[in-house]
Amino acid sequence: MTNRLPFSCSAFVLLVCSSLLLAACDSPTGVEPVDVELEVRFSQEYGGEPATGAEVTLINVESQESYDDTVNDNGLISFQDLPAGSYDVEASLTYTSSEFQDRFGTLPESDEVSFNASQRTVQIAEGVELPALELTAGSFGNLVFKQVYYAGSDPLEGALFRDQFIEIHNNSSETEYLDGLYIMSAYGNNNPDRDEFVQPNGQFDWNQSIGMPSTIDANEDYIYTRWLYQIPGSGQEYPLEPGESVVIAQTAVNHKAPFEGNDGDVIEVEDPSLTVDLSDADFEVYLGDELDRPLASDLDNPSVPNMIPYYIFGTDLIMDTSGRAGYAMFRSDTPADELPRYPSPISREIRDNTTTYIQVPTDLVIDAVQVQPAPNDQVPPDLQDALDAGFAFVPGGRFSSNSIIRKEGRQLGDRTVLQDTNNSSDDFTSLDRAEPRIDAPQN
Repeated sequence: MTNRLPFSCSAFVLLVCSSLLLAACDSPTGVEPVDVELEVRFSQEYGGEPATGAEVTLINVESQESYDDTVNDNGLISFQDLPAGSYDVEASLTYTSSEFQDRFGTLPESDEVSFNASQRTVQIAEGVELPALELTAGSFGNLVFKQVYYAGSDPLEGALFRDQFIEIHNNSSETEYLDGLYIMSAYGNNNPDRDEFVQPNGQFDWNQSIGMPSTIDANEDYIYTRWLYQIPGSGQEYPLEPGESVVIAQTAVNHKAPFEGNDGDVIEVEDPSLTVDLSDADFEVYLGDELDRPLASDLDNPSVPNMIPYYIFGTDLIMDTSGRAGYAMFRSDTPADELPRYPSPISREIRDNTTTYIQVPTDLVIDAVQVQPAPNDQVPPDLQDALDAGFAFVPGGRFSSNSIIRKEGRQLGDRTVLQDTNNSSDDFTSLDRAEPRIDAPQN
């Protein structure tokens, strides 16, 4: 997996200058290359000044060739001889707490502050003026996603998607209590060809949803739930020690071994090496009491606490095996079932069977990760740059047994601190075989 840095600022103006003096016949595509000049500045929240030292990367979507450079003292950066085409644009800058204080005059709560921004599938060609890129500083929480196993395993020789799991890590130096923590998948538009009721990046324009208040920014300040579950507990029942992690399983059984489904039939795999043992998971999703026809594989392990379902998608904790999703964790003083709900922007009338989606404020989010099918096969992102300025993916695709896993940032004594720059393109890599509680790979 290719890894890149993050960054955050505000007025990030990208201007395509002129084509080079090369003849079209010298270009393998017959299209003349272009020069690109970028102006990179901090947002007005941080003074709007040049973001000197920011690292900017342009990645050609088709070839995956990348071009990197550093912003100069005037807030400018130039790329020469750039092949015309579609590009992902990423920018990043990370300050230590002392550097941040020297630069902005305040001492941040975290050891580091990363600024990030991105634009996906930006067209670069002669005479095209690129849109401004808004750069923002991401928030950091003590809890982070360590591993997300969404791809599943081979449908014939493996366990399909019933072996999916999420692993959460305590990245802090203090005990964190998981009681009441919400885990969600974000709902959004996965059709890049949709041209109605969408924003410029292709994601739904939630401001156009029926009943949405005109006094809020429904796109930038909120995300919407595809599914939503909560860890149980009254406050201090489920402590997580520093440097430790917990596993949330779709079904907490050993998927490598045969087991009896709730219909009495035996469920087994031909190749146990393709799947995982989740019998010692810390939490599981059990919907047998919620659905008329639960999955045969949805068993209730009595030794594993059940997650509280608030918004069910499908018939279990089912993650998109193709990788078209964003995942987030958050805490809320307002119970999830009391948060506002709105229909998708493409629903133009409200009926009894119209689906509505829970609206979650982004300022409640502790950590988030955007997932894509592949660098050259992307859907509109569900998450804003402030939550995740990049994306993670598994190279083997769906049913590959691959998982995404966060990289080790540093060791503090016996405690592993995972990398967290709010840019999953840089923070995550992948495993050929998902494995709960495996040590994080080194950067």
